[in-house]
Formats: sequence, structure tokens, C-alpha cells
Amino acid sequence: MYDDGPPIEFFAAGETPEEQEANLKTVEPSPGFEPASELCAESILKDADVTVLDFSAQQVTLRFQIDGLWHSGAPMDRETGDYMLATLKQLAGLDYRERRARQTGNFGTMYLKKKQKFKLVSQGIKTGERVALYLDYKRPPLDKCEELGMRASMINQLHGIVNDSEMGIVVTSAVPGEGYTKCWRGALDTCDRLTRDYFVMEHVGRNEPEVINVYPVEYDTAKGEDPMTPIPQLMLKEPDVLGFPDVETGNLLDRIVDHSVQHKLPTFTRVPGKHCIDALLRLLVLKPDVKKLADRLTAVLTMRLIRLLCDDCKIGFPPHPKMLQQLGLPPGRVAELFRPMVYQPGMVDEDEVEIEPCATCSGIGYRGRTGLFELLTINDELKQALVSDPKMGNLAGIAKRHGHVSMQMEGIVMIAAGRTSIEELQRVLKS
Repeated sequence: MYDDGPPIEFFAAGETPEEQEANLKTVEPSPGFEPASELCAESILKDADVTVLDFSAQQVTLRFQIDGLWHSGAPMDRETGDYMLATLKQLAGLDYRERRARQTGNFGTMYLKKKQKFKLVSQGIKTGERVALYLDYKRPPLDKCEELGMRASMINQLHGIVNDSEMGIVVTSAVPGEGYTKCWRGALDTCDRLTRDYFVMEHVGRNEPEVINVYPVEYDTAKGEDPMTPIPQLMLKEPDVLGFPDVETGNLLDRIVDHSVQHKLPTFTRVPGKHCIDALLRLLVLKPDVKKLADRLTAVLTMRLIRLLCDDCKIGFPPHPKMLQQLGLPPGRVAELFRPMVYQPGMVDEDEVEIEPCATCSGIGYRGRTGLFELLTINDELKQALVSDPKMGNLAGIAKRHGHVSMQMEGIVMIAAGRTSIEELQRVLKS
């Protein structure tokens, strides 16, 4: 790829500057330095959160986790891989001779005028050794709903709900590891935290990233405490809004509901879920007093992460009228839809010239992810159905009759705008 390796600068681990310099000087002449440089540069270019190397007797296989999905890299021979791994371990301040015990270390890089940090984790396995490189570098914070990808009209709707003094319980939901925290933070960020006091119950050691003017209150289950334990003392401060991000039992949910009703306190809580109806049903799985819960529910906000088409290589095509009909788009509304340009080795253009992978997305066809949101307001018919007939189809049908915009419909809006593809929306909704 490069004549003398990519122009990447390494910052080795070490207790002192002298030790750091010594670790770097040790590996620079090594035959593993160039492949290590190329691997780190490739991970950065692909924006891979994790790069995994599996060492077997014959070769080293390579995988990159990019935007939540795994992609295979080019395998390398075992000898090259061993030299490369020894270099990486030396940079991370680890023992390069140790191939069985678990080791963890860190090193830094400077590439494309930006600083990055790598965490290296190695562990012996039955077939050889597995190594994971975790890439971390400064990214712009995504705290606001607009930064997360929520449409302006939904932001306005959510703002009206969460800042209404008559608000009951608002539930946020997402798949854990795919926006679970971001959705919670986005909802809290929409609140007017300058005129009202917000307090969130957090378990010791599980603190969420800070939201400005939202005050954490800790409890410790090791001491027999739960999220309601600090409430009597907290009520002396006259809070305006309470948040409970971790509700694990129906009994706890009942106590939260009772307290919200008794003190007329707007309340936030959170539950895993793929969409809003799924989130409601997962609350019912906890076996709370459904009548009390349903009466107090106000809205559910759910977020999923969806990949964005690469703007530099996406392919436009005129949609067939039947396709538009299936998407629920009026004929003539959208003249062009887009699909990803997925690179395959040996691809040629119309002049039989071999095509290079897109430099922006490395030939994947997608670059980056955004939030796909769904906001469901709980009307009286839904409240009744939660008590009498809480089935997925029934609840979804009621929501649709009242004009609810489902997550699928939100995704179709993104498809029509050329931001993502039909295939990607199908993948997200089925996952």
C-alpha cells in the first residue's frame, strides 16, 4: 500500500519518557513495524471500532467492526503476523513472548493530523491466539436529538411532551449497545433544565455520562439499597423531575409509579426495546400493576442505529412504481432512490478498467450511523389495551389508527431522502 509504510507516528507505552522512547526504538527496525503501521492505518481509515486478529497455525485472519457490523480483511501469513504482533505488544508495553495469558496495554498514534488511542487485548485460545485492537479518538459529542438524527418536527413534539408540567411517565428505549444511553441522554437534553430541577437515580459504579443540570443521586444494592432508597431525603430538595434508568422488577416499577402519582412528579424511566410497542411489552414482562402504570404513561421514545450511505459512491436508480407502492410513497414523489456501491476485488467499469474501492468508505458502501427514532404518545385507547389486550398487533393497530409514525415509516423517509438504503432499513428492523 505504501513504499515505506503509511505516514503514521506511534507513541509507545512506558512509565517514563525514556521507557516510551526505548519501546519505540526497539520496534522501528523490526520487520513487524511496517505491517503494524499498515494495520493501524487501515483501522483508522475504516473507522473500525474494533479490529480482531485470530492466529492459527497457518495464518492470521482479520476482521473489522465498522458501524456495528463485522467485515473481513485480507489474511496474512503466520510469520508476518507474528512479527507484527510482537511489534504491537512492545508498543503497548506488553510481553511479546507471552502468547497464552491475557494481556492488556495501550499505545497512541498520530495519523491524518489527528491523534488516536489504541487498546490492545490479547488472549490465548484453543486454536492459537486472539488479539483485539480497540480504536478510540476524540469524537464530537452526540448529546442533542438533532445531533443524533431526530427530525425537527419530532424534536418539537418531544420538547412539548417532556416540558409539560402535567407529564406522567416517559419511557426511553433502544437495543443495549446500540444507542441505549444516547437515547436516554437525548431525551433528557430536550428538557428545560434551567427552570426545573432534574435528579436521576444511579447505581454506584454505573454512572451515566453527565447531562448538564441533571443531578445524579447514587444508591448501592450491595448495601440493600434500590433506586427508591434515596427518595425520602431527596424530596426535601423539592425535585421537579425524577429519572430511573434501571428498573428491573415490577415491584420497583409499582413504587416509582405510586410516587409519581402521589407527588405529581414527571418521571423518566428506561427499558430495552426494538421499537415503542416492544418497549411497552417489555415493561409488562416485569409484571407491574398494569392499570396504574398505563394510567401514568405519557410517551415512549425509541432509537435504533442505522448506517448512512456513502455520499461519494452511492448509486442512484429510478424506482419501479411497485417498489414505491410497497414503500408507501406516492407515484412521482421520488424520482431516484439509492443503493450502496459494495466493492468486490476484480470489479471493472464499462471500459474494462479495474475499479478501486471508494477511499471514503473503503468499499463498504456505508459511512457512519445515525439515529432512527420513533415517538409514541400514549392515548386513552392504548392505555385500555395495555390492560385488556396487550398484544403486539393490537397495540400497533391502535397506534396506527391514531396517526402514529412507526419506525419503519421513519426509515422510509430516510430512504426517500437518499440517506440510507432499503436493504439497510430491512436489516435494522429484522435484527
